Amino acid sequence: MVGTVASGVRSAVTDLRLAAEENPATAEMLTAVPAGAARIEDLLQRGPSAPIWHPLSSNGQACGWTEL
Repeated sequence: MVGTVASGVRSAVTDLRLAAEENPATAEMLTAVPAGAARIEDLLQRGPSAPIWHPLSSNGQACGWTEL
């Protein structure tokens, strides 16, 4: 998510979840394959293992990529 302000991440992730639910194959994949979204700025500043990933399969808290 490039250029998304920190407060807009929740809305963007919700939109991604809704889009995935509209496609049965994608929804099924998300039950088997962990997926998440992160801001590019956070990736560059904090690194990919930081708790910056927002799971697409649940409304869970931001976490590291190994915890998706």
